[in-house]
Amino acid sequence: MKQRWNILAAALAIALLASGSVALAGHGGGKGHAKATKVFTLDPSTHGNPEGVASSNHGRVFFVGATGDGTIYRGTIDNPTVSEFIPGGAGKSAIGLEVAGGKLFVAGGMTGKVFVYKLRTKELLATFDTGSGAFLNDLVVTRKGDVFVTDSFRPMLWQITAAQVRARSGTPVGIPVEPEIHYTAGQFNLNGIVARKGGRQLIVVQTNEGKLFRVDLRRGATNGRVIQQITADPLPGGDGLLLDRGRLIVVQGSPARLQFLKLKADATRAELRATRTDPTLRGPSTVDRAKNLYLVVNADFATSTTPFTVSGLPRRDEH
Repeated sequence: MKQRWNILAAALAIALLASGSVALAGHGGGKGHAKATKVFTLDPSTHGNPEGVASSNHGRVFFVGATGDGTIYRGTIDNPTVSEFIPGGAGKSAIGLEVAGGKLFVAGGMTGKVFVYKLRTKELLATFDTGSGAFLNDLVVTRKGDVFVTDSFRPMLWQITAAQVRARSGTPVGIPVEPEIHYTAGQFNLNGIVARKGGRQLIVVQTNEGKLFRVDLRRGATNGRVIQQITADPLPGGDGLLLDRGRLIVVQGSPARLQFLKLKADATRAELRATRTDPTLRGPSTVDRAKNLYLVVNADFATSTTPFTVSGLPRRDEH
């Protein structure tokens, strides 16, 4: 198991070292916003590189997942220490995270599984298995309660219906993404995902090629979806995505930065509006919004320097 995750860390490091243009540093704040970067430390940092983050309680509480054994950490925006919350174990991993309806949804990477926990009790409510050969990377929960999951190794999006979540059982449905999205074996393909229009439209990023795609879910369409590449400058190493204040935020690991894009023409085009970096960023993987902060996980697969951290960058309007 340990050897497998060492291989995974090396592969992720290669994927995240793809570089783009020089980034501009961003600091400061404004009225009603945090004015300085905060650093949150995972204690203990003994469960492998962190990857995903999800906030709850109006952005005051957040959760971070560990790749090595699926440990879930819990932090608050007024405490610099992020502590163990749900123990991990053999055969688990925590990559993408999402909080919805009092539940924590976890994309399980190479396990091929999605884990669902009840936050109040920490109980594992359900495990949904997509089979072998997977790398379930990120997920989103729509307003209806449907779950969509990216698979970096298999050319597929996976759907877990709201009814399956309620029943705590069921087989995820695979939505093929080829030929519109070309998959390269041995590389990290689809990664971050967000939902628009109540879940009828998904935006995904392809890490190895730096491309954005719009996925429209339509009845009667081929395989139940229409896929179109979004016209945008390349985003090599694009990882986590976030929609906030009319902007699509894309995390890039190297150089370490957040890219703020404006979606235009019904998300058929995306224009770069701002770039932010911060000296505390170390191989960032994903982002979520807190009350006054952008919470950016420092996965740091390139060096795996401990203790692992989450950077809380001041959340402000980007133009």
